[in-house]
Amino acid sequence: MKGTRLYRGQYILGDLIASGGFAKIHRAVEVGREEEVALKICARHDDMTYALSIKREAELIQRFNHRNIIRLYPITRPKKASVYYANAVELPSAPVFFVMEYLKGGTLENYLYRVEQISPAEAATIALELARALDHIHLKNYAHNDLKLENVVFREPVEAGKPFTPVLVDFGIATRVLPPRGGTLYIMPPEQLRQLNMETPPEQAQVDARKVDVWGLGVVLYRMLGGKLPFTGRREKTLTDRIKNSRPTSLRKLSRQMTAGLDSLIIDGCLAKKPGDRLSLLAVGRELKKWAGDGVPAQTDGRTSQPTSRKWFFNRK
Repeated sequence: MKGTRLYRGQYILGDLIASGGFAKIHRAVEVGREEEVALKICARHDDMTYALSIKREAELIQRFNHRNIIRLYPITRPKKASVYYANAVELPSAPVFFVMEYLKGGTLENYLYRVEQISPAEAATIALELARALDHIHLKNYAHNDLKLENVVFREPVEAGKPFTPVLVDFGIATRVLPPRGGTLYIMPPEQLRQLNMETPPEQAQVDARKVDVWGLGVVLYRMLGGKLPFTGRREKTLTDRIKNSRPTSLRKLSRQMTAGLDSLIIDGCLAKKPGDRLSLLAVGRELKKWAGDGVPAQTDGRTSQPTSRKWFFNRK
């Protein structure tokens, strides 16, 4: 596919950046645009829900306008109004695609693999930016519903002494502020697992997607500060049982810089088992602001740091 010209020669495909079940993402050059772009192209499949998912994601992202949310670029058409998705008729089965900014800095997952864990001020700086993005989404009456390390990408490479530039991506399973469906197992809160497994009576199965996002932010914070995920398991049942019933190891045991207040904010405020006991996004943001201030720069250069010898298990089932 590399080198293929799409949409009347307007885009020239480059290297594959990422690949998932529903789509592939390629670097690309847009004629007339100085910087590179990224194209999200629907996976080839007979199931029409694949194409509908890509269209829905494009329609959703174009509703947002926030520096910490991926930017969508309109697709221009001669003598017609621009659109936010189109069909790549030059490719087999003419898959649906949309165009977004190309993020150069890599994922938060990759960065943490290199540096293992970061300071409270750095973690709070990144998390506060994500909280602001989530707040913007919630004010539009939507929720991301899949906040995880892979879905946080830096606009620019992380360099010591320079600001972090985290951007929230992948709105494929974003939802209105209604019971969310789907998601990634290791970041699901207990109420979502019970809904998924139909353990809760229908009349009690309502899930507040905003509180799901708060839980996801807690998982990200825990990983940044503790060097590992709050819940792991080599088997699906082990993992889900721990999410529903176990209290994560205190971050004070995993980081010398941790305070009791920040530890409680994450474990008791974000990762509370009952959604009603979880803090609001606004309350979490206020506490993070105390640590982040106006934002601190990175202390470690993520481009040159090498993976540490310590290993941690990332269950993706």
